[in-house]
Amino acid sequence: MDVKAAGAIIYYLERGKPLYLLLRSAKHGEWGAPKGHSDTGETEMETAIREIFEETGIRRLSFQPGFREALRYEVRKKGQLFHKESVYFLAQTEPDVEVHLSHEHTEAHMATIDEVDVLLNHEDLKEVFHKADAFIVTGHALKHV
Repeated sequence: MDVKAAGAIIYYLERGKPLYLLLRSAKHGEWGAPKGHSDTGETEMETAIREIFEETGIRRLSFQPGFREALRYEVRKKGQLFHKESVYFLAQTEPDVEVHLSHEHTEAHMATIDEVDVLLNHEDLKEVFHKADAFIVTGHALKHV
């Protein structure tokens, strides 16, 4: 079975440096970016917008054209193996944004890229944040060599 999810790396600029929104999962305590499962018939972007709003209450977002990163991995639920794809977009918000957490998360934190490296457990997700950081600085996606 396949599972599809989408979300975004959300940031704002403070003194020219990006700070990234991290959410702590109520279920397993790990930090990550807002994302969630796609509903039937939704596009990736529709899923990302809906999930971000449901998990954070944030609507004021400016999605950055040209940034889309997908992580593929396997998850096991109730003894069944699923292939999951999580797609991340990049979206800028304003420094005065208020985060209203859903029951799915216990904390929100605006992190520097160095804090992202410390707080995140999964190397592939850290890489997505670093690609986002490079995209913000250069204005375009890193080329895969």
